[in-house]
Amino acid sequence: MTESNQVNYNNDKIFDLKDFVILVKKHWMIILSMVIISSLFLLYLAIKAKPVYQSSASLMIDRPTRMSSLDQFFGMMGMDREFYPNQIHLLRSHPVARRVVQRIGVDKFLAKERELKWYEKLIPGQAAQDYSQKSADELFAMAVANVRDTLSVSQVKGSGVFNIAFDDYDPFLATLKANALAESYIEEVIESGINAKQRTGESIAKQLPELEKKVTASEQALQAFQKQHKIFLPEGGDELAVQELGQKSARINELKRDKLSLESVYRRIKSVASQPDKLARISALLKKPEVINQKGNFAKAQSLVSELGLIYGSKHPKMKRAVETKRLAQIEYYSILQTTADSIIADYDSIVQEIIYEERGFSSIKGEITSNNELAFEYDALKRDYDYNKQIYSAFLKQSKETDAVKTASVQTINAKVTNKAILPTSPYKPNKKIMLLIGLMVGLLLGLGLAFLLEHFDNTFKSSEEVENKLDVPVIGMIPNISEKDSDVSPALQFIEAPKSAFAESIRTLRTGVLLSLPDHEHKSILVTSTVPSEGKTTIAMNLAHSLSHLGDTILVEADLRRPMVKKNMGSKNQTGLSSLITGESTFANSIVVDIRSKKLHILSSGLIPPNPLELLSSEKFEALLDQLKEKYKFVIIDCAPVMAVSDALVLSQKVDGVLFVIKHESTPSQLVESAVTRLKRISAKVIGVTLNRLKTNKVRYGRYYKYEGNYYGHYGYNSSSKDTSQRSA
Repeated sequence: MTESNQVNYNNDKIFDLKDFVILVKKHWMIILSMVIISSLFLLYLAIKAKPVYQSSASLMIDRPTRMSSLDQFFGMMGMDREFYPNQIHLLRSHPVARRVVQRIGVDKFLAKERELKWYEKLIPGQAAQDYSQKSADELFAMAVANVRDTLSVSQVKGSGVFNIAFDDYDPFLATLKANALAESYIEEVIESGINAKQRTGESIAKQLPELEKKVTASEQALQAFQKQHKIFLPEGGDELAVQELGQKSARINELKRDKLSLESVYRRIKSVASQPDKLARISALLKKPEVINQKGNFAKAQSLVSELGLIYGSKHPKMKRAVETKRLAQIEYYSILQTTADSIIADYDSIVQEIIYEERGFSSIKGEITSNNELAFEYDALKRDYDYNKQIYSAFLKQSKETDAVKTASVQTINAKVTNKAILPTSPYKPNKKIMLLIGLMVGLLLGLGLAFLLEHFDNTFKSSEEVENKLDVPVIGMIPNISEKDSDVSPALQFIEAPKSAFAESIRTLRTGVLLSLPDHEHKSILVTSTVPSEGKTTIAMNLAHSLSHLGDTILVEADLRRPMVKKNMGSKNQTGLSSLITGESTFANSIVVDIRSKKLHILSSGLIPPNPLELLSSEKFEALLDQLKEKYKFVIIDCAPVMAVSDALVLSQKVDGVLFVIKHESTPSQLVESAVTRLKRISAKVIGVTLNRLKTNKVRYGRYYKYEGNYYGHYGYNSSSKDTSQRSA
């Protein structure tokens, strides 16, 4: 097999939806059977299974309203997020389960002895139990295990409400367990809290004297340091100095920003000195409100002089008054410009002086802080040690007082209460018959599909022409549909001649065309028809092919299967002479050959009497001479031969003919045997012109749609797939 064919074959093996539909149609009985069996079995289990009841109670648990002094001091508030998960573990804990059993009683957990029914014995875990040989501790442990195994706890999202549910065969016991667990949890929380505080109090009582000594020692060390250095550092003194230092720094930065904003204007004013006309060009001065106002007055005076100049002369009284007004307005405008410029210069000088003053104050404060750093650090270390020891001592002392209060009164730090008590269930919780039936359907479907895939996987027969061509590297030149005996009164070997308008006959014509195109250079064609094993339909193919070729010229059908001859039987001939007697010389050519009454151009040379040595006869020179004589006389020589894997006759005859037509029965012959047979022929250089896929099950493979279309097509033009209809219409 070539590499390209191997690649194409692998691509064809990719499973797609069409293949899946074909698989389901092919094995639908198996799939349906598995679905029915699985559904009925699970439905039987659901009906016969012992009903289970579920009862549930609701418990609300609030977080602790207060924490102990030590918990607050050591920062245990971070454990709050784990509070509710811890409560779930506590509800499922062994101590709470023991309280439930003690509250209900062990005897309630012991099932009543009774004889099991026959169908209950089929269900796993339904065997009757004998409690008489068990001790009280064992029975108590079994009851505790029952509580823990049948319990389910769930928290309502976003709240402190917990649902406590129990499953049991006894609905009354399930209700008792749900209510008992809620009460037992509350008792366990209270008792464990009291015991923990008592143990904490005992530990604290042992540590208090040592802590008191540490507080006294650290206080004495702090007082000795103050007396030695004769200093008094008030609490927060350094913080105030640092705060003042920060304020000074912020003020200096603010003044520097103001200085920077005025600096460019200051330098321009200094550069023009007392020149009013140049001051009027500084944009920062022109933005001042007073300058803008006076500049407007000056502009009005200028505008008035311009207007009067168009009407009056320079010596006119109105003109003189207007010119004088303009002069005064100009003097006032320049005066305001100069005043504004002087004001900016003064502001700038003031900012510079204030920056110098603030920087001196900043340096002074910084020096004071630096000079006291060493003493301050040592003092702070002693102060921190004293404060820490004092806080620990105070926390332990407060916790000791709280523990003493617990001894006289039960203080519940966790607030838990039952919000909904469990009630007696009226209907079983499971088994759910609908769900089990649905599961049965799904399981049956999966098992059926799995079995179908398994059967398909181990099916090593040929199911399509692509498989044949890819595995054998031989073209498929014919696909012959299966003939059902119910739909046909004609023998399959005579289908072509008796039902010429059937789909079977048309497939024979297609095969004839393939044979002719495979041997285009031979005027007289000799074709050997063989198969892998018996019962693949090679004789049927040979006879129908011979009938079809007889329409194109003189044809002879040679029955060379001298071991199990079927041509004479299918033709209904009683002639005892044939190929064997003709080779041995016991009969003549004219006595051995029979003309078919249905087609005058078809002659038949049957096998004759079965000889004891068929292979020797077929290998003899007389047979070869006879075959040469037949090739000269007839245009087509069709030879029906024994299967390749049965005997060696086909291997011998394949060397004497122009081509070999290989017949494979669809979905019947294992592919390994077929490959071995074709390999034998190729090994001796036999010319295999093609393969015919016989008895094609068109209702099971991908060719079904093609043949259905073909049948409709030929039926429209007078052809029918059923030979019975054809024969009736002919009659």
